[in-house]
Amino acid sequence: MANFFLAKRFLGSKKESSFISFITAISVAGIAIGVAALIISVSVLGGFEREITHKTISLSSHIQVTAFQKEGIADYNKVISQLKDPENELYVDKAHPYVQKEAVIKFKDRTEGIIIKGVRNEDSIFNSQRSIVAGTGLLGKVDSSISNIIIGNKLANKLNINIGDRIFIIATVGIPSAVNTPVVKGFNVSGIYESGLKEYDDVLLYTELKDAQKLFSMGPYVTGVELFLTNPDKIRKVTNEIKARVDYPNNNARNVYQIYKGLFTWVELQKEPIPIVLGLIIIVAGINIIGFLLMLVLEKTETIGILKSLGAKNTDIIMIFFIQGMLISIAGIILGNLLGYGLCYLQLEYNIVKIPEIYYMSAVPLQIEASTGIYVTIIAVLLSILVTVIPSYMASRLNPITSLRFK
Repeated sequence: MANFFLAKRFLGSKKESSFISFITAISVAGIAIGVAALIISVSVLGGFEREITHKTISLSSHIQVTAFQKEGIADYNKVISQLKDPENELYVDKAHPYVQKEAVIKFKDRTEGIIIKGVRNEDSIFNSQRSIVAGTGLLGKVDSSISNIIIGNKLANKLNINIGDRIFIIATVGIPSAVNTPVVKGFNVSGIYESGLKEYDDVLLYTELKDAQKLFSMGPYVTGVELFLTNPDKIRKVTNEIKARVDYPNNNARNVYQIYKGLFTWVELQKEPIPIVLGLIIIVAGINIIGFLLMLVLEKTETIGILKSLGAKNTDIIMIFFIQGMLISIAGIILGNLLGYGLCYLQLEYNIVKIPEIYYMSAVPLQIEASTGIYVTIIAVLLSILVTVIPSYMASRLNPITSLRFK
């Protein structure tokens, strides 16, 4: 208790030690800013990864089963039956067959390259992540010659397409020639969707599975089967097992991280500088603490001599300065946690920091987890212990006679 009392008194503000008090505040602020920066950085990167994963899955699935043959999968019901598992070791929740091919959309005098995706009406692919913003999400035929189609919000705005408009899809099977003319089919725009991924909203159109098969002359074939798992954390783990069950190498299974490798590689690259940033923050915070304690040792040299002459041991001197360093560190860590989580909360509530659409979202996303603060706090405390030992030990080595002569 005596050591703690002396350590606290040394940190107190007096006229003759006002500079030390100022340095104390700077040291606390430096640690607080470092801790807050780490919490915010980790939260932002986690938010980016979560949002991009959710958005890409909303446009495809957790895992896709496709055929190596260009015709596609002949019997998708057989593939789905191969994935049935009474013990649910594969975590497969839903299996949706689909057709996906490139085509051209024509509306009035404008044409655009697009991708047609055929899905079953009963699979209910539209949800909170990929939602209908106008019209309905119903597919199927309007009459014997016209079928419904759902287009992206960005494409609708670009071509000025509204609900109920008639558009034409031009599809080719193989190389166009005099004997292989493109297929032209009219569609009724029954809905407009928005996924939050503008690049995909610009090119991806949805129609009924059978209409897509007919448009591309595929017969009973489908491009593949999309799988949704009950536990998304198991995506990477079960991909190879699913691949083995669907007659590999005739059919292949790829997960969302493999299909959209570019996106997730970009997210991983954002994490690369974190160790460097962490190292720089640690160095700055450590230098702050060491510099402060060394100046405090210089300031209190005469006091150290008096304490030693009164019988204070080296371990007592070490503990006094060690406690001072830890008090500064703990104060900085607590303030850093409050600052970091406080700024994260403000961003979540008010979307203060906006970002361009090229990042697939309008505001900086955050994934706030208590574990982030716990890990950062543990690391900061351990480093604080390390950097306070050196000046504390130097203070204990001062000669009491030399200290008393020091002015």
